[in-house]
Amino acid sequence: MIFCERPAIVWSMKTLLASCLAAVLLGPAALPQVAKKANEGYQTPEGRAKVAKTLDDPHRTEQMKPREIVAALDLKPGSTVADIGTGVGFMLPYLEEAVGPAGHIYAEDIRQDFLDKAQARVRSGKWSNVTFVLGDDRDPRLPEGQLDLAFTLEVYHHFDYPGEMLAHISRALKPDGRLVIADFYKNRRVGQGKDMSGHIRIDKNEVIQEVESNGYRLLSARDHSDNMYILIFAKK
Repeated sequence: MIFCERPAIVWSMKTLLASCLAAVLLGPAALPQVAKKANEGYQTPEGRAKVAKTLDDPHRTEQMKPREIVAALDLKPGSTVADIGTGVGFMLPYLEEAVGPAGHIYAEDIRQDFLDKAQARVRSGKWSNVTFVLGDDRDPRLPEGQLDLAFTLEVYHHFDYPGEMLAHISRALKPDGRLVIADFYKNRRVGQGKDMSGHIRIDKNEVIQEVESNGYRLLSARDHSDNMYILIFAKK
């Protein structure tokens, strides 16, 4: 019995060691970093309906200051932009205003019920330059080499597979395209003193490190309000 069991134990140990070595060699991009806490409210239609109300709350406009965010992006009329994780389309009016009718916006989300609400917003605005894209948690499914700018607002901390998402975004960017991450600090309170430390996966400096380790270089970093930051990256 002992003779029969030992090879199995040795084999298990070898398999475990090989898996650990592969993880080290491939680096953080190879491993999922599931944002379980951040994504709890998105798992059911009822949960997403509740989230949608907060995304469309007028107080969010005051908190986010979307026109100030867009001003920091230095968008030119005629640009092609992806609003990754568009949700209910909160940023679409401001992005559309910046790129103009000659520009184009890809509004992406991984939930069709969110996209339905964003589509209603676009119909209300009578914009003809918005394309809706249903992505998934590993791939936003954006067209290759088309984007001047990939934009995320309060979305990066929801990425379950940041390495895979960043690779697909890179492929969608033009050679001189930029990636923008606007998100909350992990250890600063928001709104009515809401503690974000259990919700946000990693903080600003860790975000920079993670993105740069996946083929980007930081162009600029700035604070936006007391509890948000805006990071702008280019491809290496």
